[in-house]
Amino acid sequence: MTGRRLIEVAFPLRQASLDSVHEKNVRHGHVSTLHIWPARRPLAAARAALIAALLPDPGTPEKRRQTLERIGGRVVETIRSKRIGGRTVEKKQEETVGGILHWGRENGPELDRFRREIREAHGGRAPRVLDPFAGGGAIPLEAMRLGCEATAVDINPVAWFLLKCTLDYPRRLAGRARPLPAFARADGAFMEAFLKAKGHRGAGLRAMLERLGRGDGDGAALRLETPAADDPAPGAGLAWHVRAWGRRALARARRALAARYPTFAEYAPLKPGRDYEKRPLQLVETGADGLPLIAPLNAGRDAAWLKDPRNPRWIAKPTVAYLWARTVVCKHCRARAPLLKTRWLCRKDGKRVLLTMTPDGEGGVAFGVLANPPRNGGNAAQRREHDRRLGAGTMSRAGATCPHCGTVNRMEDIRLEGRAGRLGAALTAVVVDGPKGKEYRAPEEEERRAAEVSRETLEALYAEIPFGMPGEPICADRPSPNSRGASGLPRYGLDSWSSLFTDRQLLALGIFVRELRRCAGEMDDYPDEWREALAAYLCVMISKLADYSSAQCSWHNGRETIGHTFARFALPMVWDHCEVNPLSGASGGFAGMADWVERAVEHLQDAAAGAPQAQALRQSATEAPSGQFDAIVTDPPYYDAIPYSDLMDFFHVWLRRALHGLSDETDAAFAEPLGPKWQDGEGELIDDASRHGGDKRASKQACEDGMVRAFRVCRDALRDDGRPVAVFAN
Repeated sequence: MTGRRLIEVAFPLRQASLDSVHEKNVRHGHVSTLHIWPARRPLAAARAALIAALLPDPGTPEKRRQTLERIGGRVVETIRSKRIGGRTVEKKQEETVGGILHWGRENGPELDRFRREIREAHGGRAPRVLDPFAGGGAIPLEAMRLGCEATAVDINPVAWFLLKCTLDYPRRLAGRARPLPAFARADGAFMEAFLKAKGHRGAGLRAMLERLGRGDGDGAALRLETPAADDPAPGAGLAWHVRAWGRRALARARRALAARYPTFAEYAPLKPGRDYEKRPLQLVETGADGLPLIAPLNAGRDAAWLKDPRNPRWIAKPTVAYLWARTVVCKHCRARAPLLKTRWLCRKDGKRVLLTMTPDGEGGVAFGVLANPPRNGGNAAQRREHDRRLGAGTMSRAGATCPHCGTVNRMEDIRLEGRAGRLGAALTAVVVDGPKGKEYRAPEEEERRAAEVSRETLEALYAEIPFGMPGEPICADRPSPNSRGASGLPRYGLDSWSSLFTDRQLLALGIFVRELRRCAGEMDDYPDEWREALAAYLCVMISKLADYSSAQCSWHNGRETIGHTFARFALPMVWDHCEVNPLSGASGGFAGMADWVERAVEHLQDAAAGAPQAQALRQSATEAPSGQFDAIVTDPPYYDAIPYSDLMDFFHVWLRRALHGLSDETDAAFAEPLGPKWQDGEGELIDDASRHGGDKRASKQACEDGMVRAFRVCRDALRDDGRPVAVFAN
């Protein structure tokens, strides 16, 4: 970049004092590094980098400090109290006050001021910003928020699709509203939430609901009758339409899947106080809408009895998740040994639950649940060591210890069994939603049967879905010594993307894909741009649901939540995995995925309000975009740090099926079974020797040559007074 200053913006992850919020000029290579410590997230990092690139140098150290404080805020020390082991402990911690980087402070008067200053610095026009390695779109989104014309480029179809959802659809439909669909206006609970969001409260809310013919909005299930022609409901923005269609898809999927995720009821009082006779769990029947019907079980009790919380009654406890352990046949005794990293189901202050494991004498293991296991040890270290031994599973670095005979089955033994297709799975425990939070119990036989899905059922379902079952292969080649990607999974026989899911998960995901595609086909009343955007966001819900619905998810026994598939930039083997109930309203269910997408759409539309042009281009960073840019701000891939395309194929296979037929553009993007790797001198610019016949030197050279070409394109696309900015988020 001869004659220009390359700005490198570094964002350390650790918070520091105000003295660390400074600008440090590094003179070698004309590089200026801006350190902004409070910036912890990609959006905040992008926001700060863009302001640094788009505003002129304030001129003096004091003015620079003031500008940095406007961006990052002031760091102050606070004292927080926390209960630990029954006593209150005060802890000092640093946090920022002011600035625009902290989540929740991204919009406001200070941001408006930065927008004006940026426009003034560019002669009263909106500056043009390019990100040639845009990924999920943090940098172009923040450019749009700052009032710039943003151009985002990425070669990967999944990244390009996210850019469309982040930049294109929100900007095109920002500030626009349409009447809600008829089925949404017929849903009392939905309309109550909508009208509350519009500011209706109390008597005004009740009057509005009565005018709509919805009564008092009692939370009834989705009803599909047609509302009156003079329906007075106000128009709704894009996010509320996304909510409505996501709710419709969930209602339909629930009807199809309810029997696969049975709900059981327990006979108990809501509050302790009276003796009662324990009874076995009861399976709760479901209605035509798939929702559990608890009232018939309590039909023999009058209202006065049920009103007193000390009286026992049947309490429905919906399933949140099923906990599984993979199993292997012991090489010595031929019994089936569970592969468990830990037997702790919950371990936190005030709540401890342990999975018990006893050989049943028939080559299997009987699992149970022990609440409040004993504590031991005189100090914290001794208690931790006691808990570690108490909750030890069967897995270690050496392999898996058989609970029947004590033989250690080495990792190579387990890999051989996996590649031969002989790894099994055992249902160990069920997590349910009780009146006071998560509860744990042993599985019922009905739940084991519900998890069994025949191959014929799956084949019939996927015959209705474009491209059928997601059986695309997972590459077994390790990308590099520094990155595993998904290459570890084929060593255990998981060699296709469908093999990462249990049969019930494949059934559930297939039904949600089918119902979301069905919804997209019912949007004839919408203009094309609305229909495309709505269908796209429904497909994002599927993508998120798949992330929480694979057999690579774990149960967090400290937070009592399900962890998603991508805990890091790799797909390691998971032994004791967690299967979410997608119909549950708890963490990981489809309702939660839909809620995240809806909130993101609302946030994106706020960011896009009044923004100039934004575009997402699916092309290589080595291809020249049209026009001249005031700033090129990018976070490029760094050698072999992350095999992006290998990992994004997890989402590619589901989006390809869900999006098919949405538009010519999406069909072209997802025409290939998997994302682009490397072919004929073009592809993803990372250092991956497996794409070059194992030749490490050729791989490194191809990566560097590609980067040189990409930055030459950037140089030619930059105005004479423009600024290139490279962000390395480490």
